[in-house]
Amino acid sequence: MAVRRKKRASSKAGCLLWIGAFVLLLILFLVKFGDIRAVVQKTGFLDALNHAVSKPNPQPSAPSPSPTADQTTEPRLQEQPQQQEQPRQQELPQQSEPSPAEPPPSEQTTANTPSDSFETAPSPATPSPAAPAQQEKKTRTAVLYFVQVHDDGSISSQRVKRTIPVSDSPIQDTLETLLKGPTESELRGNLLSLIPSGTKLRGVSVRGSTATVDFSDAFGYNRYGKEGYMAQLRQIVYTLTEFQNVKDVQFFIEGKPRAFLTEGVPLDRAWTRTNF
Repeated sequence: MAVRRKKRASSKAGCLLWIGAFVLLLILFLVKFGDIRAVVQKTGFLDALNHAVSKPNPQPSAPSPSPTADQTTEPRLQEQPQQQEQPRQQELPQQSEPSPAEPPPSEQTTANTPSDSFETAPSPATPSPAAPAQQEKKTRTAVLYFVQVHDDGSISSQRVKRTIPVSDSPIQDTLETLLKGPTESELRGNLLSLIPSGTKLRGVSVRGSTATVDFSDAFGYNRYGKEGYMAQLRQIVYTLTEFQNVKDVQFFIEGKPRAFLTEGVPLDRAWTRTNF
């Protein structure tokens, strides 16, 4: 009985020893699994094992072919290149021959290049005929006369200069500028025009040294009385006699002469600077 117990105890100890060794190996395997896997992949052990497993078993060698077998195999050898060459002959035209409907890219670009460059090229800018005229447009200095009313009620003439364009009718342009009145800066300098508002120039002409001017009907009404009438005549006479060829001025209203502009201011004769 004692011997049996010893055998059982030794067998149990042996089992425990094997189990402990297996557990230890399993732990080492799990710990070193990455290294083991890398070594196995590096050595190609798995590929060799898979190749050995998947390799079919060698079949027994076939008996030597008879002459009839050689005859049957020859047609097969001749048919194989025909089957391989047929798809090549079908594929070659598709790869080498371009489509006739679409020209090559190089031809398209070269064909489109001249038309594109012609369409996008900016046309040379042609100078407009008005540009040289504006650049060559000349100006001149016109002398105008306005009035200034002083605190004592006296009226004096004030000479100003304006820059106006050069034209074929300098006397008419000068009178038109005078009828427009003083500018804002001139108004701030206490300059006024006593020519009645709304007066229009109907015409002007020069014969000899006399300038004949024709005004609208508004020229005959001045609300400042005799002094206002005299001041408006002086503005025009002084302005026109700034021209060297004009010595006196004859006045018309609505195309007709008048004997008097107002009482004491006759219009039946030409006016000069000495009349003021």
